[in-house]
Amino acid sequence: MSAPRPSSNFDFALRLVFFALAPFLVGWMALLLPITPTLVQLAITVVAFLGAEALDAWSSRFRVVGIFANRQRKFSEFYTQFPPRPFLYYVFYPLLFPYWLTMPIARREFALFKGFTLGSVALLVASQAYSYFTDFQPGLGLRAFSAMAVFAFFGELIVVLALLIPMVTTVVTYHQARSRKRLWALLVVGLVSVGVLSVRTYLRRDPVISLAARKRVQLRTDAAKPRAQEVQARALREAFAALPSARDDIDEDGKVLGRPLELAHEVLLDFYKKDEAPVFDLWLSRTKKRRVLVLYVEGARNRAAVWLALEHGKAHHDPRELPSGAFTAMKEAADF
Repeated sequence: MSAPRPSSNFDFALRLVFFALAPFLVGWMALLLPITPTLVQLAITVVAFLGAEALDAWSSRFRVVGIFANRQRKFSEFYTQFPPRPFLYYVFYPLLFPYWLTMPIARREFALFKGFTLGSVALLVASQAYSYFTDFQPGLGLRAFSAMAVFAFFGELIVVLALLIPMVTTVVTYHQARSRKRLWALLVVGLVSVGVLSVRTYLRRDPVISLAARKRVQLRTDAAKPRAQEVQARALREAFAALPSARDDIDEDGKVLGRPLELAHEVLLDFYKKDEAPVFDLWLSRTKKRRVLVLYVEGARNRAAVWLALEHGKAHHDPRELPSGAFTAMKEAADF
């Protein structure tokens, strides 16, 4: 099965689409996993291949640079003997397991990437160990940590295979074909997509928060409910007291932003971690007879995962006392 020639417009179009969509895939994964180690490894790898000539010049002076230069030479030697496969093969690389472990040439190709994937695994293990002591302790033990760590491990490994391998083989393919203009065009498209994603992220009402942080909030709340609800009630009262002077921070859908939300997050830090407090949102229901302020974490199926309401100075957790359609309205406000 021979790959389309790098000069093929169809092949180039496929790669353009991939480089345009890859940043958005990364943005979506950031909502699920803490993928900083993956991004670091990906950036180092792509830069190393783009600067192959510079690496050769510096390899004799710097040992670490020599390691990357040696890896790059091995890739060049392998793909000179065995040209890269069709681009879609690498896009769907994770789904083709265990094919690339059973076929001799495919297994040799995977062995080339093993160093990069092992590097990502090493970074991931180090970051997870750090996360256990900084994000889970105190309050959450190994049982809560292990399930999330396994999920993060396999999730990030798939991201490495799905992003790193198509990008590296693209760089190698266009280097061999001396198609520098098309290679730089792909990189420009990727950078433009990163810019668009950055603007969209900046314009969001809510910060981008990983699923891991949301899950930790739920686990920490369940582990010490009386203490959690006491802190949540104090956060609600601080936010409620700031509402009269923050009318511009209350949106039409009931979402409360600005100073009331900042005050609530500051109080929540007495119990929750620094990346967990921003998981909470505020929603206000106003009628002539009622003013109900809810502190909540968005959940599935129109039901908040963690929530507490305040009405007439009294905090409660009874869904029957909430306004009709409250959970649906809160979810829609959080999904802005």
